[in-house]
Amino acid sequence: MVRLLAVCLLLVMMQGHAQRIRIKDYYPLVIGARWTYTAPPGKPDYVSRIERGETSSAILHYDATNAAKVLRYDRGRGIFYGGEIFNDGSKVVFQKPFYWFTDRIKLGDSIYVSTPFQKYETDGRITEGTFTITQKVVALEDVTTTSGQLYPQCMRIDFSTHWVFEDGRQAQSINTYHFAKGIGPVKASARFIITSPQGEQIINRLVETDLKKFEIIRENENSHWHKPAQ
Repeated sequence: MVRLLAVCLLLVMMQGHAQRIRIKDYYPLVIGARWTYTAPPGKPDYVSRIERGETSSAILHYDATNAAKVLRYDRGRGIFYGGEIFNDGSKVVFQKPFYWFTDRIKLGDSIYVSTPFQKYETDGRITEGTFTITQKVVALEDVTTTSGQLYPQCMRIDFSTHWVFEDGRQAQSINTYHFAKGIGPVKASARFIITSPQGEQIINRLVETDLKKFEIIRENENSHWHKPAQ
């Protein structure tokens, strides 16, 4: 009986280990990485890219709005999220930066973080606010993009963010992202809600997009772009 219990415990431990995913396999924070996504008819393609940050360890992940997450990958610990640079040039520094993804994650992992921040405005002012994120690793799902490309076993992340600014403005997003192994985000659904200081909704917009092309532009080299085999 003791031996049987030991075997069962070993199987459970092995199963738990097998379910863990290396985040850098699904979210490659490589300098020069560039993702091109579909856009609504008549609009230019969405482009997301990775650039060097202001320090040797910092990485900037710019999204389609040209705002950037300030990130750092720590081996064995995960992806560290320190703040943002907005498209108007202002910078947000979280007072309590956090690990957005641990180095090895598993289905069901979740986070809830709420941190005060300081926002360095382009006119020299420093304002304050609060940033909150709720997130869960939901499933591994096959994704087929608009072009017909199949990406098997993508990691699905459901998350929401909530910014509260000093002047009373609020910005919320409700998101579902699918990350393909070796590529990163290949499909996204995001609803953006902007609220005025008076509580009036200024924007309530749903954006749905998927990957057209992934490439890595090496420094001092020609462009190399990657497309999975059909």
